[in-house]
Amino acid sequence: MDESPDQSETDAVNAGWDQLPEFAQRRNSLVFILNTSIGYFVAPVFYVGVLHAAILSSVGFSDTISNLPESVYMWMLPFPVLIAWLWPSTHHLRPMLVVNYGFKGLAGVIAAALFLWAPPSWLAGGIVAHAAVIGITNGVTNMCLWELIGRGMTSARRGWTLGIAFGVGPVFAVLGSCASQLILNGNFLELIHLQPVPKPWCYVVLFGVTGPAMGMAAACVFLAHLPRTGPIESSVSLDGMTQGLRQYFTYRLIVIAVCGFLLTSAGGNMILNNLALFVRDATGESPDEYTGLQLALRFGCKSLFGFVLGWMLARYQAKTPALATTLICIAGLIWALAMPGKWYLFSFGLLGAGELFYVYYLNYIVGCSAPERIRENTAYTNVIMILVSFMPLVYGGISDNFGLRASFFVALGILAVATLVVWVLLPWRPVPATP
Repeated sequence: MDESPDQSETDAVNAGWDQLPEFAQRRNSLVFILNTSIGYFVAPVFYVGVLHAAILSSVGFSDTISNLPESVYMWMLPFPVLIAWLWPSTHHLRPMLVVNYGFKGLAGVIAAALFLWAPPSWLAGGIVAHAAVIGITNGVTNMCLWELIGRGMTSARRGWTLGIAFGVGPVFAVLGSCASQLILNGNFLELIHLQPVPKPWCYVVLFGVTGPAMGMAAACVFLAHLPRTGPIESSVSLDGMTQGLRQYFTYRLIVIAVCGFLLTSAGGNMILNNLALFVRDATGESPDEYTGLQLALRFGCKSLFGFVLGWMLARYQAKTPALATTLICIAGLIWALAMPGKWYLFSFGLLGAGELFYVYYLNYIVGCSAPERIRENTAYTNVIMILVSFMPLVYGGISDNFGLRASFFVALGILAVATLVVWVLLPWRPVPATP
């Protein structure tokens, strides 16, 4: 994809870097696509929630405890911003990525060992600890990868990179989900039949494979060309941080977009654990029997809808795909409430597509940001999700006391509020804040 020299120069000035050569941009693009795809392949473990909840439920823990790993994952979100503040230079980019991939792989290997040798009473603590490590390292890794393509290439190259990474990447998640379904159940869509791996070896395989996968991701990092250091990057200014926070929380359009972001997350994303536990009511079988199929539908639909939502962004205004993700989540919950038996499982596909709310609400927030505040506002948006970290526990408490269906109706109400807020209050085109 081509872009004019004037546009390239503007990108460089706004981002604070001298444009890298074309071959370097291609290398950075390749690293982002490869590492995103590897992350998607091990999504059954790294997408903390469904698998973790199913494991804890299968060994007798309550719905509330089964939802605890995802809440702990969310509580770790502030740590990546602290790390980014402490080591802001691009010189730290490669070692930060390598160290984070190392911790991810080590956490998976330790969890696999716990399934073999630890007593069942230890599993809750081990799985919660694994969720905490993934919560910290996922945040730092994502920030570093986005900085690599945000400051290391032009906007045109970045758009092409994101299109490939989030269009093709979920296909790798489907492959990983199919593999996990065969490991757990031995059957995928009645098309492939294998001898399932007995417990606890099935969990040992699923968590243990993340070790070598993260080793591959760490090796890919050495292919990257680091973006050049900007002129004001070497030190951290407390006054600058204060001004950035003030702008983020006082600019009306950013605040409204963040409200839509949080409400869609609370209603459409945090309900996924209870959706997985409802399998036992809808099909009469254990939730962990369909974990792989759930994830295959979740990421398969995400890949298909990813191209459609990308077309919406190119064809219409930035509000269109953001609002569409909220409506897709509503459709997923209505499907779950209306469809019996195994047809119910397609709700995971719709809610998986709705998970792209993160990309398109963040895109709107970036469009509302002054150029020098884009990196900060992206970090603040990641951290602010901690405000909805309690929702899995709320849904668990509702289901323990009133049933799983009641939690679905609560989530629908939250999504209805999100739709109303975004539809009425946000303009179709984001307007950048005045510096």
